[in-house]
Amino acid sequence: MFESTDDRPAQGPQDQGSTPEPEYWQRHAEELQALIARLTTRLRGRERRIARLELAISRTVVMHHVWASHLERRLERLPFTATTGADDSPAVEAAHERGVTVRLPHLTRTLEALFEVMQEYWSEWEPDRPPKSSTVARAIDERLGLKGQANGEASRSSQTFAAALRPDSVNESDGRHH
Repeated sequence: MFESTDDRPAQGPQDQGSTPEPEYWQRHAEELQALIARLTTRLRGRERRIARLELAISRTVVMHHVWASHLERRLERLPFTATTGADDSPAVEAAHERGVTVRLPHLTRTLEALFEVMQEYWSEWEPDRPPKSSTVARAIDERLGLKGQANGEASRSSQTFAAALRPDSVNESDGRHH
């Protein structure tokens, strides 16, 4: 006995006692070959879809690891540790040999860009040759997507930000802000 896989009733000899004709067996063999061909085609299609899904999943896993590594490297380059939470510790603490730890309620894209520029230009500067304020301001313009002034100078906002990033010791040594 056999079962149909395509929801058609199974066809067999009409009379159990009679001997089927060769045409019946020929037709039956052709039907079974057609069924096998259909099922094989469906199986190959599903195997291709499974292979594509496996590829998509593996690519997603790889991209997750790439992004996680990228974000970890960016965080390691920041001169501070951003934490959230309501604890009673001071807002700014001396914590590291090359910077400070700042606890912020949140971090905006603008603050992140300013911290990146500060890290880039003020991490390893020579006291007798500090970075030019105009260079720092142009870098801020670039990171924030701000448009410079018509005369070629950096935007006023970036100039203000650059002045805020400038260490107090540099301002005192060149006579600024007395």
